[in-house]
Amino acid sequence: MPMLPIRECVRQTPGYVPGEQPQTTDYIKLNTNENPYSPPQEIFEGLQQELEKVRLYPDPVSTKLRKAAAQVFGVSPENILAGNGSDDILNIALRTFVNPGETVAFLDLTYSLYDTIARVHGSSIIEISLNHNLELDQPLICSEAKLIFLASPNPPVGKHLNREYLEKTCEEATGVVLIDEAYVDFSEDNHLDFIHKYDNVIISRTMSKSYSLAGMRVGFAIASPAIIEQMDKVRDSYNLDRLAQFLGAKAFEFQDYYQQIWQQVCQTRNRLITSLRNLEFLVFDSDSNFVLASPQWMTALDLYTKLKERKVLVRHFKHPLINNYVRITIGTNTQIDRLLEEIGNLKNDK
Repeated sequence: MPMLPIRECVRQTPGYVPGEQPQTTDYIKLNTNENPYSPPQEIFEGLQQELEKVRLYPDPVSTKLRKAAAQVFGVSPENILAGNGSDDILNIALRTFVNPGETVAFLDLTYSLYDTIARVHGSSIIEISLNHNLELDQPLICSEAKLIFLASPNPPVGKHLNREYLEKTCEEATGVVLIDEAYVDFSEDNHLDFIHKYDNVIISRTMSKSYSLAGMRVGFAIASPAIIEQMDKVRDSYNLDRLAQFLGAKAFEFQDYYQQIWQQVCQTRNRLITSLRNLEFLVFDSDSNFVLASPQWMTALDLYTKLKERKVLVRHFKHPLINNYVRITIGTNTQIDRLLEEIGNLKNDK
């Protein structure tokens, strides 16, 4: 059989590794940063009518969804491009602004998909090192980068990047800066004002985490109309299905409901951080719906394995900077109580 003509950059790129998705329902699933609370049942009213239209193509430009998002984000619909999750937005930005061989920059510890899609695209990559506290301690100045990916809050640590350094990065960049705000609703800060200050900035958002719609894949690019116009040329036709558009637009109508959920997640997060520190963990402060924590009496890999045996899933990464940490998604109070109980039992058995 002849060798398949696979592009060399694809052949050499390790595939993105998502969190485990167990096929049974007996796990407490704290490994993929999903929202533990369901969306309001009211968003499903009218869904049957949409199901009856599935033989028809959806709105190719997600008009109702973009209008609803614009109202919440305080911008015009012309400032918004809808995507099949924010991962779609990342790919669209890469294909819009970067020729194969040109430079993409991002941090050495961040969302790992940036590296995967840049390599598959055939980009030259520059990784900027965080300091020993896993923080950005200076502006990211990279004059050759056509695109800079920066997540704030930055996974898997979960903290916002320094706002002053982000501003300086945007001011000095000769290319486009995409600020990924996938977790921003679980914090008190955001960077939407940057799109009015800098004509080279894109903000990406998702409804997967804070709006409890991970299964629908709804994301957005928020930027100047000039940027959105060019990205729209690259967007796949009909990139959001009919149901995703409907549920996303409806969800935006229930801001009070979601605000309560976000506050509950933050309260549970803060309780988890305190409890883990009392159990002799090193834990980073978090602006996200997860925490990064390192047990001081067991390796993180052993903790992950033993918790999995007890039907509690957390995330362990092989990245050398955090291979003795686990990332724990904030679940319900009941789920977190179970997690802490199992950790306490493991510690007492040592």
